Parts: sequence; C-alpha cells; structure tokens
Amino acid sequence: MREGRIWIGALSLLALAGCATPQAGTERPGIGAAALPLLQPGAGARAEAGLSIERWWTLFDDPALNRLIEQALNDNHDLAIAAARVREARARLDEVQGSRLPTLDLQQQDGRARQSADGSLPPGVPLTASRHQVSLVARHELDLWGRLSSSRDAAQSRLLAQEWARASIAWSLSAHLAEAHFSLRAVQRQIELSEAVRRTRATSLALRQRELSAGIANEFDLRRAEAELATTDGTLAALQRQHLALQATLALLTGGPLAAIVSTQAQPAPLDPARPYTVRLPQGPAADRLLRRPDVRRAETLLAAAQADIAAARAATLPGISLSGSVGSDARSMSNLLNAPGFVWSLAGSFTQNLFDGGQAGARVTQADARADAALAEYRQVVLGAVTELREAYAALDVTQQAEQAASARVRAMERAHELARLGHASGALGYLDLLDAERNRQQAQLDEVSARRDRLLGQVAALKALGGGAAGFGPIASAQP
Repeated sequence: MREGRIWIGALSLLALAGCATPQAGTERPGIGAAALPLLQPGAGARAEAGLSIERWWTLFDDPALNRLIEQALNDNHDLAIAAARVREARARLDEVQGSRLPTLDLQQQDGRARQSADGSLPPGVPLTASRHQVSLVARHELDLWGRLSSSRDAAQSRLLAQEWARASIAWSLSAHLAEAHFSLRAVQRQIELSEAVRRTRATSLALRQRELSAGIANEFDLRRAEAELATTDGTLAALQRQHLALQATLALLTGGPLAAIVSTQAQPAPLDPARPYTVRLPQGPAADRLLRRPDVRRAETLLAAAQADIAAARAATLPGISLSGSVGSDARSMSNLLNAPGFVWSLAGSFTQNLFDGGQAGARVTQADARADAALAEYRQVVLGAVTELREAYAALDVTQQAEQAASARVRAMERAHELARLGHASGALGYLDLLDAERNRQQAQLDEVSARRDRLLGQVAALKALGGGAAGFGPIASAQP
C-alpha cells in the first residue's frame, strides 16, 4: 500500500510537469524542486552510484551482444529511415530560416511589340519597337508580430523531435536485440539439455529392445521408451524452430544477412544458469532519468512546436508590411542597356490587412490550438507511461529473481530424485515408470531453470530501458540536458 501511495505521488509530480507545458531547454516546473523517491530493487540487485547506462549492454559482459548492438546501430534500416527524416527536418528548418531574410532576384526581360497607329505617338516614332530590361529586385517582409520567428521555432522543435525519434528507435532497438540474443542463448542451452536427454532415451530404448528380445522385459516398457524418445524429438523440433525464428529476428534488427547472424551466433556460449550473475542498476532518484528518455523528450519538443504554431497562426491574422526595391536598366536596344539613360530604380512598401476571408485565418488558429491540446495530452501520456513502465520493470525484476531461485531449488531436488530413482530401479525397488517420471521431471526442471535465468536477464534489460539507457549518441547534443 505504501508503495502504491509513493508511485501515485510520483505520477502526480510528472503530471504537473506535463500541465506546465514545458519548452525545450527550460526547467520543468514541479520537477526541479522535488524528486521522485529512490527506487529500491529487489533482493539480489546491486544499486551503484554513478553507474552509466548509456551503453548498458556492456554491463552483461557479453562480447557477442556488444557486437550485435554495435552492428545494429550502424546498419539497422529503421535507423537509416529516421536519419533521412532528420535531414529532411533540418532542410525544412533551413528553408524557414531563409524566409526571414531578404530575397534578391536577377530579372531580365526582352520583348518586341507594335503600338496602336491611332496618332497618339509623335510623328516619326516607329510603331514596332524592341524593349530590353535587366534589374536586381529585392523583397523583404517585416516580421513585426513574430510570425516568421514563430515558424522558425516550430521548425526547430520539429527537427529536435525527429532527432529524438531517431534516438527512440536506437533506444528500443538495443533492448529488442538484447531480448532476442538472450532468448537465443536460452534456446541453445535448452537444445543442449534436450539432446542429452535424447541420447539417454535412445540408449534406454535400445536396452528395452534387447531385453524384450531376450524375454526379460515386456512390450509395454518398450512402447513407453519409444514414446518418451518421440516426445523428446518433438521438444527438440520445437526448440529448433524457435532457434531459427530468433536468428531471423536478429538478422532483421541488425540489418544484416541471416548468414552473418548464424556465423556470429556460433560463437557465444549457451545460457548457463549456474554462472553467477548480479543485477546492476543505477542508484538515485529516477525523475531526471525518466525525463531524459527519448520518447519523453520527443513528446516535449512536439509540444513546443505546436505552441509555436499557435503564435505563428495568430500573427498571420495581423497586418503585414513588405518592402521591395529594384535597380536596373530599361532600353529599346541592347546597345543602350548599360548606358546611363537606361538606368532605372524603384522603392516601394506595401501594407496588407485581411478584411474578410470567410473565417479561414480564425480556423487556422483554432486548428493550431487543437493540435497543441493534443500534443499536451500526448506529453502527459508519455510521461505517465514512462513512470508506469519503470514501476512494472522493477516489479518484474523482483519476481523473475524469485522465480529463478525457485527454479534452481527445483532442479536440485529433481536431480536428487532422479539419482534415487536410478538407484532404486537398478536394485529392483522401483519400476521403470518411476525412473521415466524422474527423468521427465528432471528435464523439465532444467528447461524451466534456463527460462527463469533468461527472464531475469530480460528483466534487467527492461529496467535499464525504462530508465532511458541506450540512446547515447543519437539525441540532439543541444538538448542532452533537461
């Protein structure tokens, strides 16, 4: 109950941060003065002050995992798509920034025309004549109400949002790769265990066949041995199918060919539940880490862009003033184009105020307001989702540690039971079915122990991801600090 109240308070704090409609690069009200409670992981986890989780996968001391993630961060196709969208957003920002500067055009016109012969021209002036014009024309819109600067702010925020979207892909990609990698190692270990059981059951079947031929066994024991061997073959087939599917998943995530993944995965050892392993997590309040998450930062910058759109839409309803000027030459023949008599210039200013447009300008302001409300709601949702994800990850990590301990205890008990059943069968005190049951229970306990170790590893991956680790090198440098 106390934990529930703590996390409800945490949710409220971060919701207040959302209500404050933060701008990128500004302090978030309600977070700077207060922090979330310390997160206490369950037994068996080690909280370390100053532990860096930017490259959290290195905490597992798994060279194969390190190679996979580094390859994915370089070759993944989703990241390549996101990088292209970042370039597009940067070009859009350059375009908007250019609209705030004066424009300068070089214009040239050449033409020939015939005028009316109604006597309006002086005598001797030809009715048909050529005309040549060349001029430099400058135009500039005065940004009196901030429409252009607000448009620039919106484009800049959307560029940051695209960069945080790219960081979000890298952040999720590293976690998905680790999950697939540890799942693959677990399946490799389960295949090893099942193959060992199959060899034992194949030997047992051969023994039953010899005993039946010698007349010292019955057909029932033979058929049970055949059924147990077939069951093991079915288990192995299912594990091999999982193995192939996980290899394909790794190939898709890394962006490389399946053959390269297969050769890479031939190196790492299968998952070993007996190997000592300690969960490592950073120590301290989680508020800053949560607000550094790339999905939270992306929602924040999109909110800032929506607010800038409102300012631009409102400024567009106010009067506009533009300045223009030109300098050049206007002559009837090309030979006089650069002479002094053909020199011309002009300066002009224009004032524009829309009087009636059928409500279009007001509708655009309403649209911008609605988009800002949606962005605010999305920001709140993302922040609350980050808190919830972190809470669930820590709770799941506690549960998986307990499950692994229970699975290990069960393996020890089943191994002892199998040894007793083997001795009992050899002495005639126990039947063949008792031995088969003991073998079956031991195998299942071993498979479950491997799954429990895998789940514990995935639990740490989920906790580190929930804390925002894994996006280093992809987020905007200017926005690296909240």
